[in-house]
Amino acid sequence: MYDTLCAAIDELEYNPHGYPTYTPKVPVNTDLHYMLCKKRYRFVFEIIDDTVYVYDIQDCRQDTDKNVV
Repeated sequence: MYDTLCAAIDELEYNPHGYPTYTPKVPVNTDLHYMLCKKRYRFVFEIIDDTVYVYDIQDCRQDTDKNVV
């Protein structure tokens, strides 16, 4: 899994502006973007000049047990 996540981060080198804007719940004074990897992980990053800074890697799986009534 580590290699898969690293490969996804490496993809940001080629087209970081091609990913959608990320809007966090708490407003921040910067433009963030996100990228999904394997439909489970979200990379939150910022682009400054020619450098990409990855700030967070989030596990986006839903807990299906909590949705059961």
